[in-house]
Amino acid sequence: MLIVFDMDGVFIEERSSWKIIHKAFGIDNSDIVELYKKGLINDKEFLDRDIERWRNNGIKRKDIEKILYSVPITNGAEECIKFLKRIGKIAIISGGIDILAKRIAKFGIDYIYANGIEFKNEIPWKGILRVPLKEKNKILENLMKKLGKEREEVVVIGDTKYDLCMFKIAGISIAFNPTEEIANKTDYVIKKRDLNELIHIFENY
Repeated sequence: MLIVFDMDGVFIEERSSWKIIHKAFGIDNSDIVELYKKGLINDKEFLDRDIERWRNNGIKRKDIEKILYSVPITNGAEECIKFLKRIGKIAIISGGIDILAKRIAKFGIDYIYANGIEFKNEIPWKGILRVPLKEKNKILENLMKKLGKEREEVVVIGDTKYDLCMFKIAGISIAFNPTEEIANKTDYVIKKRDLNELIHIFENY
């Protein structure tokens, strides 16, 4: 079995690890978000413009790492991953920051697909695009092919509309503290912010 997690909003409460940096330094990127939503810039341009704003605010690698290393992880994350390791392989497919994904992966995640930051002399310079926000399904499809997994062997856990494309190609979809727009589009819904609830679903299944 292959169990795939979105990261932001699932392993952490904030639905965007990028937004954590914005909040910490009082950076407003709402104009960039609007351009992206209107299709006027693509994922890579979005990342680059965002990171340029960080750079202009004097943010360095150590600042980003300090913040992401201190973000509280969702209750039950380590226990849940240990339980699922007995069932199959575990992956993160996220538009979030890979620094945080690598921290979570130490609990036992097998595969990480997340976006990154290119640094020059410890200064954030460009974005590293690995997971286009609206095309997570392509990453999942490639991983399924690599592992020889069929739809029936795949479980996806996510929380927003950007996970719907993965839900559609999974055998089981689980919404974890989801936005209202996807709450009725999955097989299971977990409303309690505790990943131990996921263990109960698998035990019953």
